[in-house]
Amino acid sequence: MCGTTQGSRVVLSLSRRTEPYFYAERLAALLLARYPPERVHTVVVWTKFPETVLLKLRTVLSMYSQVYVHLTVTGLGGTLVEPRVARPEAVLAQIPPLVEFLGDPRRLRVRTDPLVMLRRNGKVFSNLETAVQVIRAAAAMGVTAFSASFVELYPKVQRRLLCRGWEAVPLTPEERERVWEKLSAAAAATGAVLYGCCVPGTPVSRCIDGELLSALHPAGERCRVDKAKGQRALCGCTHSIDIGWYNMTCPSGCLYCYANSAV
Repeated sequence: MCGTTQGSRVVLSLSRRTEPYFYAERLAALLLARYPPERVHTVVVWTKFPETVLLKLRTVLSMYSQVYVHLTVTGLGGTLVEPRVARPEAVLAQIPPLVEFLGDPRRLRVRTDPLVMLRRNGKVFSNLETAVQVIRAAAAMGVTAFSASFVELYPKVQRRLLCRGWEAVPLTPEERERVWEKLSAAAAATGAVLYGCCVPGTPVSRCIDGELLSALHPAGERCRVDKAKGQRALCGCTHSIDIGWYNMTCPSGCLYCYANSAV
């Protein structure tokens, strides 16, 4: 039980809606003002920058009983697709200190999503192969859980690509299946698991998993495990409160980003 009643301490998501690296000071103040440690079961951090946890939010996050991290490493950092994201080898190198801070490698999930293939001036940019390398490298450092998904080409994403001279290279269902089998095999070869994040044809998974967070909690406290409202049909995530906003525009410049309305 969390406190005296299951669910009395909340799971916070920081954040599906923006990159907390760029808003760390604002989000830290919000955390302490609205959700002090005694109210929180777990803080779930979503980021492409390990420094978000290791530097910018370290002091504040250290006050909370449990931190779980989704670290996105697509393999495209430092390219025209993700111009202001660090190269994958630089991000992966920070996994050991990140795991040390979290206290358990099971509190870290590495995300190679989205899986994407784009073309510009005849040159193809893709992470379908580099995602395999990311999984192998992270697994060698003790990571046991991975997530992936295929890029969603929302209308604003399509407009952005078109305006900048890019085009998305579509994958057939058979090609997607082959990609997924290769990624799954790379994870399974190390004893790790690849979860599909709203990927048709794969089991419904939970990026925020109340059962897992309860099992990993240092004091064994339980949190809510009911399905979150307002998520996509294939999303199995359990209840959490997201404290970011889409108007916290991320300046990373990722071409495929659906949270950024900029063209």
